[in-house]
Amino acid sequence: MRLLPISRRGDLRPVLVEGIAARGRGRVAANVAGRSVWFESSDLPLAEAAEAFGSAFLVPAMHARRQLHVPAGGCPTWAANTWRVAETFRDLWYSDAPPPLCIATRQAATTTTPAATTTALCFTGGVDAFHTFLENQQRVDRLVYVVGYDVKLRHRRRAADVSRMIRSIAAEVGTASALLRTNLRQHPLMRATPWVRSFGGALAAIGHLLGDSAATLIVSGDGLGYEHPEVGSRSGTDHLFGSATTSIEHSAPTVTRLEKIRRIAGEPIVKQHLRVCWQNVGDRLNCGRCEKCVRTMLSLEACGALAAFPGFNGGRGLIDAVDSLAEVDDVVSPFYRNLLAAGLTGRAAEGVRRLLARSGKPSVSNRSSSPRPQAGLTSHAAHPGPAERPSSRPAVSPAATRHRLLGPEAFASVCEPLVGKRVGYVRPVGNVGDHLIEMAMAQLFATYGIRWSLVDLDAGPRGIEATDLLVFGGGGNMGTRYGGNHALRGQALATGLPVVILPQSFTSPEDRPFARVYVREQTSLGLHPGGTLAPDLALGLAWPAPAAATRGLGVFLRRDQERGGRKPLFARDPIRLSRTPAEYLAFAARYQQIITDRLHFAVAGLHAGRDVTLVANDYHKNRSMHDTWLADLGCRFAESPAIALHRGRRAA
Repeated sequence: MRLLPISRRGDLRPVLVEGIAARGRGRVAANVAGRSVWFESSDLPLAEAAEAFGSAFLVPAMHARRQLHVPAGGCPTWAANTWRVAETFRDLWYSDAPPPLCIATRQAATTTTPAATTTALCFTGGVDAFHTFLENQQRVDRLVYVVGYDVKLRHRRRAADVSRMIRSIAAEVGTASALLRTNLRQHPLMRATPWVRSFGGALAAIGHLLGDSAATLIVSGDGLGYEHPEVGSRSGTDHLFGSATTSIEHSAPTVTRLEKIRRIAGEPIVKQHLRVCWQNVGDRLNCGRCEKCVRTMLSLEACGALAAFPGFNGGRGLIDAVDSLAEVDDVVSPFYRNLLAAGLTGRAAEGVRRLLARSGKPSVSNRSSSPRPQAGLTSHAAHPGPAERPSSRPAVSPAATRHRLLGPEAFASVCEPLVGKRVGYVRPVGNVGDHLIEMAMAQLFATYGIRWSLVDLDAGPRGIEATDLLVFGGGGNMGTRYGGNHALRGQALATGLPVVILPQSFTSPEDRPFARVYVREQTSLGLHPGGTLAPDLALGLAWPAPAAATRGLGVFLRRDQERGGRKPLFARDPIRLSRTPAEYLAFAARYQQIITDRLHFAVAGLHAGRDVTLVANDYHKNRSMHDTWLADLGCRFAESPAIALHRGRRAA
């Protein structure tokens, strides 16, 4: 999936949520930033819940770099948790967004049993929704669908068709249904924000609107099997959108889409009603031609069940539909590699390989992988994707040699011990360079078939349920210099679970009872002799080759405590110019020659094939990383920016 652009609008006014009031029994409206937003239902009364509107507009406000202001309403639990959600999204996407201001004026009875004891499920009739229902059938009391989310209000015929389908499914399984309508996505702030980021808060809003009709709202995981850095509905944040009386539950975050389809494909109700299409074209609920329809049809074909699904015309025209797709992006391409790894064969498999090839996304071979490379680790490999039942070592596609600095085999010592474990990921405090490491980690874990989820250590035992071990993210913060991360590692150890440190640099010794410690360069290995040398995970990132550079020399130097030596007046700190890993990579790719003391900006330049000189920082990290790995990848080193500039002028 292409990491999404950020808004640079200049409007600094707060996003004010006010005037929340019922408009009859089943309609609630509020004024949000001067525009009316409403929800309505003819099935049940809707609550005048400030939490609903605040949850829905948290990400859109952050995307616009405006403060969300909910001056009245909301319980203290929700108001406090909103800060925690915002901090997560600041780390992911919006580092300069102001924190929300949510004033809890409704004192909820947090110690008593909620009036409602029922459970509702967000239900669209898709794979994720059916899987969640079938896995939780005994506790789901109501299926909830919102017209205006995936089907637009103006598509009245399709909305009516989907609504009838939801009613029919609810009647067949003997549960209640509730249909809502809303103009939420028509609001300018919502329209300006990628739905893939904002939909988690929009789904949580449903739970608050149900009020006394439900105590818990279940939201389905997306079937990736891991937390993609661009997806806003996450196991680590969805529950924080809840309140003292409404719980939001994120279901099955580590179960892949193919696993879900295998579970549900034999159910008669699924065969009759499965609906995955969001294109909203033609008379059929599934068009059979869009990417999501094609992906689902291929998954059913891999399970040998496609012919039994009349909603997809029994699979007729599948190969033509695959070949009609222009390309697939980074977030869905793992689904296709998963199908090949799971044994999809014949014309369907060949069609998938052609699709991945024209998308610049190499496929995962069904054959055994090539041997692990020896010292030097110079091999290259395919763009990763989750495997259904992978071997301990991933397959390699020689067609993608330009996409990685180091192939996934270089990270076998890190990844192989995690295969088959339920891994909880502890995200360090960091900047966009650390987010680049995390993005590479997600790709490598998917390649090795490692199931993982982001954990919330502040949630106590609930935050580490169904977790075998914790991994602490890679970077350069071992030791006591960065107190926040040092304390976070202590918090992880206090859970009693084994804690694995992903490849790190040490600023000072840190002798604590970690299960395993991976060290990313030789000098730090001297500070932790019991560690295992392994590359920085960002060196294993898979990223498409960029276009030609449009600028010549760029000098980019840090402004924080790690800055070494004098800084030229014209130099800029790249982490202040990019807020996502994709922007970081694209920004580096603009320049033909880069001089920087930001380690991961140098790595970004190497990914782009640029002429990179890494300058020393104030401790051993940069020099040691250069000597251990980067020199072999074509990177130069200089003790100071002046030396690097002088060398560049002489070369010119």
